[in-house]
Amino acid sequence: MINPAGSAKALIVDDSATMRSTLKAFLEAANIEVVGQLSCGNQLLHTITQLTPHIVCLDHNLPDINGLELLKSIVSAHPQVAVVIITGEQDPNLQSAAAESGAAGFIHKPFSQDQIAREIRHIIQTQRLLTNISKPANNANTDDSVSEFTIKRTAIIADDSKTMRALLTAILTSQEIDVLAEATNGAQAIELVAKLQPDIACLDIDMPTMNGLDALREIRQKNPSTKVLMITGNAKREVVMEALKQGAKGFVVKPFDPTKVGEAIMKALGGSR
Repeated sequence: MINPAGSAKALIVDDSATMRSTLKAFLEAANIEVVGQLSCGNQLLHTITQLTPHIVCLDHNLPDINGLELLKSIVSAHPQVAVVIITGEQDPNLQSAAAESGAAGFIHKPFSQDQIAREIRHIIQTQRLLTNISKPANNANTDDSVSEFTIKRTAIIADDSKTMRALLTAILTSQEIDVLAEATNGAQAIELVAKLQPDIACLDIDMPTMNGLDALREIRQKNPSTKVLMITGNAKREVVMEALKQGAKGFVVKPFDPTKVGEAIMKALGGSR
């Protein structure tokens, strides 16, 4: 994770020298230190160990290995590193597969400097927030006579970013809410809500396969007892109004303050304990 007081470091992996140069310029313009560049994937895990980047910008189409396979290896060996898949392919199944494999972000080529800066800065801020969130005290609620009768609230999270899911899990856990499961798209969220009947579902709007608004409609129709909180980077007024019209109990815009997210979660659930 990124030290809250430190600078963010990135590693670029792309077989195109032009693309590596472009990414380096864009990242450095966003005050992100590029600690290394690779043209293939065979030394990537070793290089991550040596250079300790916070973010890996990973091309999907590498000459020696598939980007998704590399992504899985990074998530397994270096779970603290955020991986952004960058590709020219428009296959929606690829974005879904990347999310399910643990990607923190997904960017289509061609991209703009602003797009790269927004995506990377958002991931950096999320990692720093996650670092700052204190874990519940080990001795909290040690009275068995109290905990025995405490009704634990439950949640599911749907977001295509691994880093964002981790942050939301930490926030919910700090509110003493059990996260029963995570989804990477709206269709999975619908299935999990139907199966687990959580008290609240936290849905991102921009997800592959099925977006959060479509999932919200179906969840509200089939499982009206589950409260839905929309958490997204899309702050357009029409999107907010549509979410509220479809029954969302709250709307939090990324990047956000964890304290305010916690307050929004408790408000959606009907207040404090």
